[in-house]
Amino acid sequence: MTAIRPSAKTRSSEPSGTSGESVPRIAIVGAGPMGRLHARTVARLAKTEKSCVLATVIDRHRGRAEAVTEEFGGRAETNLEDALTAVDAVIVCVPTGEHSSLTKMILEGGCDVLVEKPLAATVAEGRLLAESARTCGRILQVGHIEWYNQGWRDAVDRVGVPKTIDVERLNPASDRGLDIDVVQDFMLHDLDWVTRLLGEEVIELKAQGRCVVHDKLDEAEAELTFRSGCRVTLRASRVYKERRRIARISGDKGSATADLLARRLEGASLQTRPGPDPLEAQCRDFLDSVESRVNPSADATVGVAALEIVERVRGAIEQSSGSSGHEDGSTLRG
Repeated sequence: MTAIRPSAKTRSSEPSGTSGESVPRIAIVGAGPMGRLHARTVARLAKTEKSCVLATVIDRHRGRAEAVTEEFGGRAETNLEDALTAVDAVIVCVPTGEHSSLTKMILEGGCDVLVEKPLAATVAEGRLLAESARTCGRILQVGHIEWYNQGWRDAVDRVGVPKTIDVERLNPASDRGLDIDVVQDFMLHDLDWVTRLLGEEVIELKAQGRCVVHDKLDEAEAELTFRSGCRVTLRASRVYKERRRIARISGDKGSATADLLARRLEGASLQTRPGPDPLEAQCRDFLDSVESRVNPSADATVGVAALEIVERVRGAIEQSSGSSGHEDGSTLRG
């Protein structure tokens, strides 16, 4: 498994995209917590690598947009359609239910798009967005940030061909992402990188989940068996007592445990330096695609495939016993 490195592509001195400028002008749509993180990342790359410009932050609440631009630069706007005429690419950081309509509008407006995961609320909407990107000739990337995490990559390098993978993605309760369930919000990350890493058919899938606090699944556990025999267990919670991101991988050369938050391997004999910031690596991939017109590693096809496996997990949960209703307990062991 190769490391994620800063882009080695040479950026042209000729105008990029539709702007007539040497670097793409970026707009952030949605000035919430994720929008702020993306704005910080774009501003950092603009300063350190001169690879982009943070042009605009758009939010229906002007005060939120102004708070982000005061911190990182750019103009604060409330109208997306007006802002599209002055930018080349847009990062969409709004609730999932708005992904489809906003992303379609932006693509048809002539801009490239990086949309936060999931690509859309449903598989059907995701497919329509993929087709819209093809029809419009625009770049459409999905924010599957875990693909850019060096931690699990280092673990795979240590263990060889994976035989078992066990991932915990646990988070304390918060008020974000409650428009979707924990499978689509949290587990999707690991469904994405594991299925892409293995590149094989899932021949068996079992899952269970429950609502603990909210009316959508708060916790879920899935067991996937791949064609090669590799067995994968994924656990996700958005009501856990602490934040934890751990991947345990065993293979034909041994075992390793990766701390995905610290982006390093655990154990005194397995220390590695943290890899590059995943959000920054993702943004570089997007900027490279905007310039080269070559699809990014997490394109719309990847986004649709992730939604399809999410639907398979949900279906397995519905079929399992105890999959509905609110529970005081947890499916996860602390």
